[in-house]
Amino acid sequence: MNDLFRFVLMRPADAPAPDEVKVLEASFLDSAMSRKAAVAAAEGALRSGRLLAAGQQIPHAEAARAVVRLLEGGARPAAAVEKVVKQHEGGKDAAAVVKAADFAKTVAAVCDTLVALKLLSRSEGRDAPDLTTIARGLDAIARTAEKVDPVALRPLALPEIAELQRRPGRVPSGPSQPPGPEQPSDSEVAAAKKRLAGVEQAIAALGRLRASDFQATAGASEPPKAPSRAAAQRQARAAAGALGAARPGTLALRAEQPWTLSSKAVKALPGEALDAIGQAGLDPQQQPVPMMLDSLNSELVKFGETVRPSSIVHLLEPSTEFVGPPNEGLPSGHGVVQPVGVGDLLLVREHVKAYEGGEVAHIENVLKSEHLGRETRRLERTETTLTQETETTKEEERDTQTTERFSLSNETSKTVKTDAELKAGVSVDAKYGPFVEVKANAEFATKSSQQEASKQAAEYSKDVVSRSVSKIVERVREQRTVTTLTEFEEKYSHGFDNTAGAGNISGVYQWVDEVVQAQIYNYGRRLLFDVTVPEPATAIMVLQAGNKPTPQGVTQPHPLTINASQITEHNYTEWAQLYDATGIEAPPAPMKSFSKPFANVQAQDPHEAAGTETIAIDDGYAAKYALLQCSIRFYEGASLRVMIGDAWADAFGSEGYFDMAGETGALPIAFDMWHIETYSMTIEIFCERTEHAMQAWRLKTFAAIEQAFVAKEAAYRQALSEAQAAAATAAYGRNPEINAQLINGELRKQCLTLITGQEFEGFGALEMSSEGFAEPSLVRTAQQMPYVRFFEQAFEWERITYTLYPYFWGWKQAWGKRMLLEDTDPKFAAFLRAGAARVVFPVRPGFEDAILHYLETGEIWNGGPPAEVNSPLYVPIVKEIQEAEGAPGEEVPQGEPWLVRLPTTLVRLRPNDDLPEWKKQGEEWVPAN
Repeated sequence: MNDLFRFVLMRPADAPAPDEVKVLEASFLDSAMSRKAAVAAAEGALRSGRLLAAGQQIPHAEAARAVVRLLEGGARPAAAVEKVVKQHEGGKDAAAVVKAADFAKTVAAVCDTLVALKLLSRSEGRDAPDLTTIARGLDAIARTAEKVDPVALRPLALPEIAELQRRPGRVPSGPSQPPGPEQPSDSEVAAAKKRLAGVEQAIAALGRLRASDFQATAGASEPPKAPSRAAAQRQARAAAGALGAARPGTLALRAEQPWTLSSKAVKALPGEALDAIGQAGLDPQQQPVPMMLDSLNSELVKFGETVRPSSIVHLLEPSTEFVGPPNEGLPSGHGVVQPVGVGDLLLVREHVKAYEGGEVAHIENVLKSEHLGRETRRLERTETTLTQETETTKEEERDTQTTERFSLSNETSKTVKTDAELKAGVSVDAKYGPFVEVKANAEFATKSSQQEASKQAAEYSKDVVSRSVSKIVERVREQRTVTTLTEFEEKYSHGFDNTAGAGNISGVYQWVDEVVQAQIYNYGRRLLFDVTVPEPATAIMVLQAGNKPTPQGVTQPHPLTINASQITEHNYTEWAQLYDATGIEAPPAPMKSFSKPFANVQAQDPHEAAGTETIAIDDGYAAKYALLQCSIRFYEGASLRVMIGDAWADAFGSEGYFDMAGETGALPIAFDMWHIETYSMTIEIFCERTEHAMQAWRLKTFAAIEQAFVAKEAAYRQALSEAQAAAATAAYGRNPEINAQLINGELRKQCLTLITGQEFEGFGALEMSSEGFAEPSLVRTAQQMPYVRFFEQAFEWERITYTLYPYFWGWKQAWGKRMLLEDTDPKFAAFLRAGAARVVFPVRPGFEDAILHYLETGEIWNGGPPAEVNSPLYVPIVKEIQEAEGAPGEEVPQGEPWLVRLPTTLVRLRPNDDLPEWKKQGEEWVPAN
């Protein structure tokens, strides 16, 4: 027969009168002691040799044992006790024995030894039950000497020490986290939190730096004093080549250790920031700020993973790992559950007698000449297309043209010229007056000249034209093609064909009821515990909901419980691994630097130039600092100015570092120079990651994770649908015997948690060998298995009695799921729906003292049977158990058996279309057709 249900006739134990209990007095204790001090005092008494040794002869021990044997059956007249005492004490009566000098010493030694063994929870090689017998016998002899009549054995009780009587149990605060990188211990979490706070302060302090906090550039030399630029130009023209003959100066604006902090800036950093930088193995005076920030951000991620719990809340963590160390030490202390009393354990046992048709479940009607059919088709299709394409084109062209021209011309000319001239003529001078004169003359002149010139010209010129063209074209087109086509077709065809029938058809379906025969059995009186446990089937329901393997081995994916804004540098790999997501990119680096070089030679006076350039900054980064380094060869009165974004830099008056205004995109560069013969410059821009870049990365990462989750969910649903379709005709549910074992195991687990105040975090005695085999750890096995054996043996777990309470005593949000749960096993279905359960479980006969010792001290008695010494709280229980030793040891049937009908979810089709009928036989209703 199977156990149907159990119940108890339970009542509190009757409290004894004060004179019915013998309180042991220990010389090494006082009422003001704490438990810790009492245990230490017991250890001291044990080492001092004041306690009785193992095997030591104890005065009056034989008389005490004989008196106990006499009184075990109950109280006896004092005269009977006197007779036994005289037989073992050489004719002395009880009064004479008590007055003997060694009697009080023996009583004190026995009491000290029993109390010490009780506090230490071990026998130390002594026979604790025998010492208990001697103590009770000596007490009976003393009471006989006090003229008590009749005389009875009294239970032994511990002295009144409040902390000793009611040691507070540990109230679990939730499952602890095992040590290790995935679930660190409390101490590791505390250390990580401290380190994380320091790292965050260090990053914040470095983020507040200004350009003036960096080490000044070295090697700068001042140009010689010069007149104004106009005056210098005039001097240059007047000197006709003076600049070419002048000795040029040089200037090197160079950072020996770029981006390192000055001593003053290092001293100004907060102490916590300096400690964090030092713990990361960094030297702020020797290592550049970008390197320090990169290392600190790596530590930020590392310690953030330790401190911040996983955002994946697992209802079930499926794992193929079965071997591992315990998460805590072996449990110590006890819970808050106490025994409620004693009672007769009554068990109702049952056996299946028959299955009968119950009420009508459904009627299917088909008319004459009718064909009735049903067909169901379901189609699921999912198609996703996401395109991602990235293209970056960078074109940079540099062209330097040099033209040299040299010309030499010679010119020689010589001119010789001779002129000869003859003049002859008559000249008339007419004068007004009385006379007119006529004259004749002749002239001859010769003229000769010679001219000779020689010219020579040499000309040399060199033209250098430098042209630089930089072109960057970046084209980003996102194209990721994922095509998922899920098509599942399920056809269910069911029909009735009455086209050739002679009449109408009615198919009558009946529920099937299970008929069992029950009988009450009495298992005797027991020490009982009565507890109420919450939602007893939740662990089973969670396992069933979170681990539903299909024939193809597909498991339901964990629900995606976060959104894009919750993706962080600490958890994105965990979520990606959970769904096997691909195409996941690492988050953008916290900082980047971009640089550009400039160089040229300007040989022509006045050695001046001007130009513009750009430095392309990646999307998602903003300029924070700029560093200008240069080497120039200059003449008197030289100047070199560079505009970097919104900052102007003077090479002759700058220290090289400049604060930027958070520029993004293409950063403009402009420069002008005068009297600079050669120059080489580099401009480096230090940039920080923007929040916009992180948000874009979160959205992209979440999209990939979500896509992987959708694919896994679709695969799971398809596999599940196929499995359900294939198993449509298979039997559903487990064997009721297996269900009964599951119920017993879950109730036992919760009861043990309430008794011991622990959640089974301290167990795990196997370890993996070097060959890959699971083997017992000898040390952990020796520690854990006695604890396991004690709690498995100390209670009659097979006699658990429970009553299930309705679903509404459980978590309200789960009512809708819990209240409609079904199973082919009606008892298991009721267990699944229960919101709470009241459980009564008995202590196995013979383990009462051991259990009570555990509840008093929080420790398991180690070595031999425990002493029958308990606190006054438990004395009544022990007394009644001792009085009930004559109760039946085996179950005894009580009353007549009876029949019980239990509804099931099974349905049968009646062999004909007659409606069912029932008739009464005695007190039972049975089917009539």
